[in-house]
Amino acid sequence: MTGWLALIRACAASALAQDERFDASVNLGATFTRQSTGNAIMQSATEGGHFFATIRWKVATRHSFLFNYGRANNSQIFQSAFDYHVATHITEYSGAYRFSPFQKGRFEPFVLAGGGVLSFNPQNTWVDLPPVSGVPDNVRVNLGAAKQTMPAFLYGGGVDYTLPYVRRLALRLQYRGFLYSNPDFKVTSASSTVSFFTGAKGHIAEPSLGLVFRF
Repeated sequence: MTGWLALIRACAASALAQDERFDASVNLGATFTRQSTGNAIMQSATEGGHFFATIRWKVATRHSFLFNYGRANNSQIFQSAFDYHVATHITEYSGAYRFSPFQKGRFEPFVLAGGGVLSFNPQNTWVDLPPVSGVPDNVRVNLGAAKQTMPAFLYGGGVDYTLPYVRRLALRLQYRGFLYSNPDFKVTSASSTVSFFTGAKGHIAEPSLGLVFRF
């Protein structure tokens, strides 16, 4: 009987060890883009909302790998002789290593680092003009803005909070940051009077709140 009990306990421990090796989360937040300058052009972006989904593979108690897909919308702004605005969809494909140093009660803090790509897809472009009587303040222009995909470094941190009475559900509060080369949408004219190239590094800050499903 003792041998059977030991076998049952070993099987149960093995099953528990394999339990909750994965989780998936849906996350909503905001994007804040740092202003940067280069080539006599000041580049910034409007604040916008973003959505991203994450699959987490927990390989050990403290160590995990993350795979992310996200979408955000904003307007990239290029200020030179005039202010040019490029309405943009931003798509994220990234992966990261996550380290969870400890778990205390329902709280599990973590830090993460990784990389991926940000795909900047322009929708339309307009230019703000000086106020002139009878002339609209902004005019849509076609500068041949093209989609660009830029490599990016991802870092961040946050905390998971396991919901009471529902062990497989948690809230995830986190901050993520992306470092990348600023897109120029391949905009340049033959006379070089219009160019969006800054040669500068961009940074996007993304605070977010997510719902986590463990399985």
